[in-house]
Amino acid sequence: ATLRYAVPDRQEVTIRLYDVLGRRVRTVVKGEKEGRQKMRMDFSRLASGVYFLRLKSKGEMKTQKLTIVK
Repeated sequence: ATLRYAVPDRQEVTIRLYDVLGRRVRTVVKGEKEGRQKMRMDFSRLASGVYFLRLKSKGEMKTQKLTIVK
Protein backbone atom coordinates (compact mmCIF):
# COMPACT_ATOMS: atom_id res chain seq x y z
CA ALA A 1 0.00 0.00 0.00
CA THR A 2 1.07 3.59 -0.53
CA LEU A 3 0.47 6.14 2.20
CA ARG A 4 0.20 9.78 1.11
CA TYR A 5 -0.32 12.79 3.34
CA ALA A 6 0.59 16.48 3.46
CA VAL A 7 1.35 18.97 6.22
CA PRO A 8 1.53 22.71 5.43
CA ASP A 9 4.68 23.53 7.42
CA ARG A 10 7.43 21.73 9.34
CA GLN A 11 5.85 20.04 12.34
CA GLU A 12 5.87 16.89 14.43
CA VAL A 13 3.79 14.17 12.78
CA THR A 14 2.77 10.82 14.22
CA ILE A 15 0.87 8.17 12.27
CA ARG A 16 -0.16 5.02 14.09
CA LEU A 17 -2.03 1.92 12.99
CA TYR A 18 -4.77 0.59 15.29
CA ASP A 19 -6.90 -2.53 15.13
CA VAL A 20 -10.69 -2.45 15.36
CA LEU A 21 -10.51 -2.82 19.17
CA GLY A 22 -8.39 0.33 19.47
CA ARG A 23 -5.13 -1.44 20.22
CA ARG A 24 -2.03 0.13 18.66
CA VAL A 25 -0.53 -2.27 16.13
CA ARG A 26 2.46 -0.14 15.09
CA THR A 27 3.77 3.38 14.75
CA VAL A 28 4.16 4.07 11.03
CA VAL A 29 5.61 7.60 11.10
CA LYS A 30 7.09 9.65 13.94
CA GLY A 31 9.13 12.78 13.38
CA GLU A 32 9.21 16.25 11.88
CA LYS A 33 7.78 16.42 8.37
CA GLU A 34 6.91 19.15 5.88
CA GLY A 35 4.93 19.25 2.64
CA ARG A 36 3.65 16.26 0.69
CA GLN A 37 4.84 12.87 1.85
CA LYS A 38 4.58 9.47 0.19
CA MET A 39 5.72 6.10 1.53
CA ARG A 40 5.26 2.44 0.68
CA MET A 41 3.94 0.26 3.48
CA ASP A 42 4.07 -3.50 3.87
CA PHE A 43 0.97 -4.92 5.53
CA SER A 44 1.65 -8.54 4.49
CA ARG A 45 2.14 -9.66 8.12
CA LEU A 46 -1.22 -8.32 9.26
CA ALA A 47 -4.30 -10.50 9.41
CA SER A 48 -7.29 -9.69 7.23
CA GLY A 49 -9.60 -7.21 8.89
CA VAL A 50 -10.37 -3.57 9.56
CA TYR A 51 -7.67 -1.22 10.83
CA PHE A 52 -7.41 2.53 11.34
CA LEU A 53 -4.54 4.85 10.45
CA ARG A 54 -4.50 7.88 12.74
CA LEU A 55 -2.44 10.99 11.87
CA LYS A 56 -1.76 13.43 14.69
CA SER A 57 -0.16 16.81 14.04
CA LYS A 58 -0.34 20.17 15.82
CA GLY A 59 -3.20 19.02 18.01
CA GLU A 60 -5.28 17.86 15.06
CA MET A 61 -6.16 14.25 14.43
CA LYS A 62 -7.33 12.59 11.22
CA THR A 63 -8.41 8.96 10.99
CA GLN A 64 -8.64 6.79 7.88
CA LYS A 65 -10.15 3.31 7.76
CA LEU A 66 -8.03 0.57 6.16
CA THR A 67 -9.40 -2.83 5.16
CA ILE A 68 -6.99 -5.68 4.55
CA VAL A 69 -8.23 -8.66 2.55
CA LYS A 70 -6.04 -11.68 1.85
